[in-house]
Amino acid sequence: MLVEITRGDRVESTHRGSLVVVAPDGSTIASVGDPDQFAYARSSAKPFQLAPFVASGRFDEYGLGTDALAVMAASHSGEDRHVRLVQEILRRAGLTSTVLQNQVHPPFDSETAIRLVRDGERPTVLRGNCSGKHAAMVLFAKASGWPIDTYWHPDHPVQRLALETVSALSDVPIEDIATATDGCGVVTFGMPLRGLATAFARLADPSAVADPPLRSALTRIRDAMMEHPELVAGERRRIDTAVMRAFPKRVVSKGGAEGVLAMGFPPGALPANAPFGDGPMGVAAKVEDGSLGPRAGDAISVAILRQLGMASDPLAGPLVDYDAQPILDPRGDRSGDVRAAFRIG
Repeated sequence: MLVEITRGDRVESTHRGSLVVVAPDGSTIASVGDPDQFAYARSSAKPFQLAPFVASGRFDEYGLGTDALAVMAASHSGEDRHVRLVQEILRRAGLTSTVLQNQVHPPFDSETAIRLVRDGERPTVLRGNCSGKHAAMVLFAKASGWPIDTYWHPDHPVQRLALETVSALSDVPIEDIATATDGCGVVTFGMPLRGLATAFARLADPSAVADPPLRSALTRIRDAMMEHPELVAGERRRIDTAVMRAFPKRVVSKGGAEGVLAMGFPPGALPANAPFGDGPMGVAAKVEDGSLGPRAGDAISVAILRQLGMASDPLAGPLVDYDAQPILDPRGDRSGDVRAAFRIG
């Protein structure tokens, strides 16, 4: 059991799943439930899908900055700043949003979504949370001389390189990675939860990654995500942004759909007296019923930070609204709670 929902003094509902903490060498530090539980990485794989582009040197040909790296690894909220940045990325390649094949949906940011409805503006592909990732794939294809219009096909070189990179960083052989179509229309990667945690441990500390260009790419992506947390997710009600703002340059956080959470802690990020050491390490969690946000994911994320020794009470300001949340009755009085119910061990 990862999260329980109470009403009065009784547990009314629960969310179950697994969690694993891994060192960069792939060894397990601690776990809850089954560290080998199967999970599709979903959007938690975005830093690793981006890494081949950066490692190839092609990214630097466009003269883009760290903000572009951050939004390319993002599940952004569809705010205006995200749209403008993805537009600029495409302009650098002489392209428009018509090349993007990601999903169209209302912005994750509720204020932006309400404004679009009020103004009669339809969401576009640029508002889709994966538009930065898709823009990166298109630019990689163009700079490499590969077809642009099929960049999303599983057998396209961009997608094959992403699969190879995920395999190398997770220690899961390519033939053992399950592939399927993600919500944004490109390949997603299924593996034991331990593999995703290993990849995040190596994102947090790429020093032992054997390939120098890949090692440099992971360092740059990690640093860009930590430098621009508002681009990785969004300004309002996004746990990845809140975590990275609460602990600047000490954690890289990237969740995914269907209950996937992942974090990486660079060397020395955690206190010296932390229960499992001061890092580096990676953490991955999977909620079996796919619940995230205030229902389950937020409480799990804050509990991870507490139990690894990163967060203590009172919580850092950006995290206050993500801790165990009260359930209120119509008069605003507390009638229950949403709270973490696990101990990492």
